[in-house]
Amino acid sequence: MSTPTNEFQNLKLGGMPETRSQTQQGQRRGRRTSAGRGRGRGRSVHAPQTPAQPDAPVQGHSGMLYSIQNLSPGSSQRATQGLISEFFVDRLQRHESSRGAYYAFQLKKPVSVRIHNPAIGEEKVECTCEEYQQARSVCVHIYWLFDALNAVLTDNPKSSPHPISQGDVVTKISGLYDLIGERLGTLPEQLNMTRGDETESDSDNIKTGESYNSSNSKSRKETVQDMLSVFDPNALPEELVFSDDLLATAYSERLSAPGGLAATIYGIAIRDESFYRFLRRIVSRDICAVSYFSKQRSRATEAMHRLDRYVERGPSGAPESRDVDVPECARILRLIVHQICKNRDARASRAPLGAATIQKVAETLVEILTEVVCNRNKDIYEDATWERHVDEEHRRNRNLYTYLIGDRPTSDFFEPLGTGDNFIIDQLRDFPVSQWSHLLERLTTILDHIHENTPEGERGSMAFAEKLETMLREYTSDAFEPSSSSVQRRRPTLTNPPASQRRRVD
Repeated sequence: MSTPTNEFQNLKLGGMPETRSQTQQGQRRGRRTSAGRGRGRGRSVHAPQTPAQPDAPVQGHSGMLYSIQNLSPGSSQRATQGLISEFFVDRLQRHESSRGAYYAFQLKKPVSVRIHNPAIGEEKVECTCEEYQQARSVCVHIYWLFDALNAVLTDNPKSSPHPISQGDVVTKISGLYDLIGERLGTLPEQLNMTRGDETESDSDNIKTGESYNSSNSKSRKETVQDMLSVFDPNALPEELVFSDDLLATAYSERLSAPGGLAATIYGIAIRDESFYRFLRRIVSRDICAVSYFSKQRSRATEAMHRLDRYVERGPSGAPESRDVDVPECARILRLIVHQICKNRDARASRAPLGAATIQKVAETLVEILTEVVCNRNKDIYEDATWERHVDEEHRRNRNLYTYLIGDRPTSDFFEPLGTGDNFIIDQLRDFPVSQWSHLLERLTTILDHIHENTPEGERGSMAFAEKLETMLREYTSDAFEPSSSSVQRRRPTLTNPPASQRRRVD
């Protein structure tokens, strides 16, 4: 019986790459040894205990095949280790030095691989690692980068081995110098996508055509759900549910699975390693993360729209629908903030996210906070056209801002979520400054708005503003000296705001 991936290829969906043979996968597994992961700092792949046979090709982590018979025994061992290793490119920058320009690939190891401009000097590729500094010969990091650049920047076929030597590696990397400059902004992400599975599952235990009983199946399932959720405009990963029966019966004799295309892709990706890796390269971890945070932002907006509809129309009276009043809207927003931060931490614990993705988290939270502070500090029932039957009501139940920030309930209503006393600000303070510093102007606007619209004696607002002001002051004092237009000088004090700036909402 042919493998699911081969059957899927026979559908002739344009652009799908040729599947690696099971023989090649076996060769690659034979040269790998198990190693721990360092939370995105690259998979440490130890050198094989026995040197690779010089006449046997080595399959790099990108899938490219290499012939290492022209290398010495020591070099062939380093080449094998480097070609099958995983490293993460944290930053790619162009630098100028007294010896000319070069591109520096900063890895999370941390080491830096530098490619010098061959047009103004000799072909030179060097690494800051101890191994290179001592031997001054191609190290595992250079071999890894050689394989990754080959996969991303060249059209070399993967089906036949490419002979390499130490001089050949340096020459070919140097020959890509101009292409690196053209893709300076996107190349790090493309190189990182040449890595394989970023979950904790052992890919060598997953074999096409066998029953899937790996102890790490939960991790694989969650990753596939995460990727497939990108193609659903509304569902979060945990909301995509596929029957476990797919894994046991769906591919015994046929390719298609009950439940449509998504179920079919889910089953193939769970059982077939090469298809899973192909899908992972198309739908990177950053794409998945951005999709998740964008959906949560939309859900926050929808919660506030449902509050507006409730104010406009009154109770629906339908038993199957839950009216969203102020307490319910506040509960939903707290839950969303909690889920966003928990999801960010979980993703970052497996592998580092891109800078733009991390900043997206902070932007999402600040957008929600801006809406609450700047547009929701009002008595929502003041102009309601329907009669509310309430005997006694605290004013926080009529004002979303007051409920979340100004005068939040003293009960443990929010405590199970662990979202802190200061809505969103407590979460932002746990982020590195670099993740929210680009939002300084928005946060300053939020602070100014609180100062200008705080009802007299609303202690929650005063404490919230002080917390936010402290956070901004800590950043600005480190970043630059205060000027005549600094935040401090143009803000009124909370202790005695001008009477014209006070606005009661009760």
